[in-house]
Amino acid sequence: MNTSERWPALFTRLDERQTRAVDQTVAAECLEGWEPRPDQIADLVAVLLSELTVGSYLMNCRAEADTFRVAVPPRRRLILRRHPYLVPGTRVLRNNFDYRDGAALRSIEFTATAVRILQVHDGRPEVGSGFDGTHLRELHQHVFGDVFAWAGQTRFVDITKRGNEFAPVPAIDDYLGLVAGYIADADWTTPDRGALAFTLARIYATLNHAHPFREGNGRTATLFLHQLAALTPFRLDLSAVSARDWTDASRDSAPFRRSGEPSPRPLIPIFSRALAPRTDRMEA
Repeated sequence: MNTSERWPALFTRLDERQTRAVDQTVAAECLEGWEPRPDQIADLVAVLLSELTVGSYLMNCRAEADTFRVAVPPRRRLILRRHPYLVPGTRVLRNNFDYRDGAALRSIEFTATAVRILQVHDGRPEVGSGFDGTHLRELHQHVFGDVFAWAGQTRFVDITKRGNEFAPVPAIDDYLGLVAGYIADADWTTPDRGALAFTLARIYATLNHAHPFREGNGRTATLFLHQLAALTPFRLDLSAVSARDWTDASRDSAPFRRSGEPSPRPLIPIFSRALAPRTDRMEA
């Protein structure tokens, strides 16, 4: 269910384009586990209507995240291995707020990135162009720059998440090159739903396996796909996709070998259901 359908009273002053911007912003965050409250949605709407500045919004996010902070004693340094992305003595990612507590970081990561995703959906500011690796890094930097100093930078460590091994660091650019090729070869002006679903599934599966950033790959990739879909007669609506289906399909798309080619097949049905004809080719 769209956020606008769940809490319609919050959207009465928004037009159709603005409503979609909020719906798709929240959908991207929910796929990563966010469970927003009505007041958080209201704050995003207020930013969209220029009733709340982004600076004030982020200050409010910080104040709320501070309430989650707990004292995290450092682990014994003698048994610590060096993890360049982690706060020493914790399993928490290094962040711009010096949070050592995972709940505090998770709180502000969801809310701070939501307003930046919303800006892109609203066309403010215009972030990059070209649909290549540079564009992807610019999107990541814009969305995650408030939270992580390394936003927009390709990861330099190998990572595994929930048992999934992502592409080794030396292969990341190769996978991004495959994505660039898929984009160049696709017909973005007159595709049918099936062809577009296959193309988006292939691009997302490859981006997901490449996992070019230490954190934030899913939200960056879905924003990238929204921008690609805007070139077509369809729009992408991820609000009806469950986090479980999304996670399962992403996992099942992984190649058998870390250096293999991901399979778009598990993701095709999801994208097919998420594509809807655009009522106006000029809609954002």
